[in-house]
Amino acid sequence: MDKKAQIAFIIIAAVFIAIVAGLAIYAANHFRNKNSAEPLVFEKTSIDNYISGCIKKTAEDSLRLLGRQGIIVLDSYLQAPNSGVEYYIHGSRSRVPPIEKLQDQLSGYMSLNINACLRDFEDFKSQGWDVEKGSASSRVQINQNDVLFEVELPLKVASRGSQLNFEKFSSLLNVRLKYIHDLAAKIADLNAKMPASVDRTDLGVYDVNVTVFPYKDSMVYDIRDQKSLILGKPYAFRLALNFG
Repeated sequence: MDKKAQIAFIIIAAVFIAIVAGLAIYAANHFRNKNSAEPLVFEKTSIDNYISGCIKKTAEDSLRLLGRQGIIVLDSYLQAPNSGVEYYIHGSRSRVPPIEKLQDQLSGYMSLNINACLRDFEDFKSQGWDVEKGSASSRVQINQNDVLFEVELPLKVASRGSQLNFEKFSSLLNVRLKYIHDLAAKIADLNAKMPASVDRTDLGVYDVNVTVFPYKDSMVYDIRDQKSLILGKPYAFRLALNFG
């Protein structure tokens, strides 16, 4: 075998080994992820993890809805193809929702939707466990760099004469909602002073991506925060301005 042929053979072998190694790593990760969910067993930690997982999912859903619409319960809003976008200015009137209103709406969403994720504890009942639950209530605290969801859910789970009791659960999501809300309020304030002519350099102190585009008779601000991730994607928050 001449030198060129030897080099070609070595390159082909190296590529083949790299492909095989890559497939092996992918397969290992695939099956690891596939089996990563812990089986539900009659233990305090197992049940706590199960319920906490549902609280986290419901919290993520509520934050994504709030970000997509600028609020959860739409009031005065721009009708977009898949959802509405809340007006933070309508005419000459500022309509920026206070942070307390967003907290209340996130809390209400959690209280109303957590049972849907838990499927009324069908996974528990299918194992022959007796379940006695009270009404869920929640409290949400929007902080500068995260959002804390606290859920009170009185719960008794019994099996073969043993009983486990639960009262409170929580989930902390690293979404900078207070930071983003402050930016949204500043956008509305600047536009109130200089309608539709904001110099976006004033917003440069915020380390987020801001896109502005016209839609119908309004302006839509789309804020994307690379430091706030939900399911691995930057958190998205929208608000609409109308000066008519």
